[in-house]
Amino acid sequence: MGLTSSSSKQLASHFGEEEAAGRRGPTLGCVLLEGEAGSYQLLVVTPLKIQVYDGHSAKVLQAQESVESALRSHAPLTAFCQGASTSSSSQMAVGCQDGAVLRFNLGCALGPELHFEEENLGAELPALAKSITALHMYRGQLFAGTCGRCFWHLDGEQREFHLPRTPEGEPPTATSLVAVPKEAGLQLWVGMDTGSLAVFEVETGMLVRTFSCGGPEIVVALAFSEKTSVVFALSAHKRVGIWDTDSYACLQKYPAELMTCGADLSAMGAFDVVSLGMSLLVLAGVDGSLCLRRITRREDRKLNCILLWYLGDGGMECPITSVNFHYETETVLLGDAGCRVQLQNIKEHVSTSQEMLPVRKAASQVPEPAGAAAGAMPGATEPPLPPPPQPPSPSQISPAAGEPRRDAELSPGAEPGAAEGAAEGANAAFPVFAGQSD
Repeated sequence: MGLTSSSSKQLASHFGEEEAAGRRGPTLGCVLLEGEAGSYQLLVVTPLKIQVYDGHSAKVLQAQESVESALRSHAPLTAFCQGASTSSSSQMAVGCQDGAVLRFNLGCALGPELHFEEENLGAELPALAKSITALHMYRGQLFAGTCGRCFWHLDGEQREFHLPRTPEGEPPTATSLVAVPKEAGLQLWVGMDTGSLAVFEVETGMLVRTFSCGGPEIVVALAFSEKTSVVFALSAHKRVGIWDTDSYACLQKYPAELMTCGADLSAMGAFDVVSLGMSLLVLAGVDGSLCLRRITRREDRKLNCILLWYLGDGGMECPITSVNFHYETETVLLGDAGCRVQLQNIKEHVSTSQEMLPVRKAASQVPEPAGAAAGAMPGATEPPLPPPPQPPSPSQISPAAGEPRRDAELSPGAEPGAAEGAAEGANAAFPVFAGQSD
């Protein structure tokens, strides 16, 4: 089965299914490359291999010699990021265990090779301490993190700064990076293995703010939505904190299973999709499930996170480890821990949800029958939390509403929600984030 793209050719939906032997480590990232006559290739980065597939037949293709040479010199690979350069060509970068960072102009030869300046390190570091643990690209600028420090590469000049140490004097490790543009200049938000976030000014390297995500657990991932000015921070796959980038306030913290409809969260990504006119939060569960939410800001600056689509069984047999997005085809690229990749085109699901939303809003203004009062409270202003992935038992079904009841988890004034994977999920949301930390 294939996916429809903007071209007449169909994209394959699954890659790497037939490669049972020789797979090592998780998928670090994926890139969909457009070729001639609307054809596509899929590039998959894993710790020991950069694999290229035909985007339509899913057959393995031979990688360029420059790529093979880089792997022989620097494997294993430890980090991945993709970004758009100032020109029309796209770029990606991979971090290596030996401390090297390799930048690729996609579709072209291997780009420049970047290293830390060893003379600035002071005492000699163990080999594993040099490993690149996080990468991020923003408008041609490349940021990298490792044990105790981060650096960025601006117009050929490498700059470096040190992360704030723990109270015991131990250097933290950068585990995730995201660039946040502000009126005063660009900021770099750094998630660390100590459970804290650090915010730096890019131009000066000055530490602006540091704060805890609520525990000592590692910050696994950061996702930034520029349109809504929020950063999502995933801690230990089990807790998500939502931070306002203007005030640095924690809007709310939620268990990961609440955001993924029942599972711990293995990977996530936030994408401002201009063609769809919305900001999307893609959430991948450790059970292989996929959850798509629309994030919006209200006039009072509170945040809505609305369920658009939930896929309880996407065919992934192990945790999803990478989430990337291809804007031209409006496709989510999901890589799992077994080096398999799945493509999900979201346009159809988003369009269906958008069409259903006005209908649901209009229906909510019609007086409900008396029997429906068991599933909804007067003065409803916000829709309910999404239901769990398992089907409800007969005792949980409201005869009037015909939907699973979640009375124990609904905030006051909530309405009954939609079942798993249904189009009515467009009207399912979290409680409004009030802009105060818990």
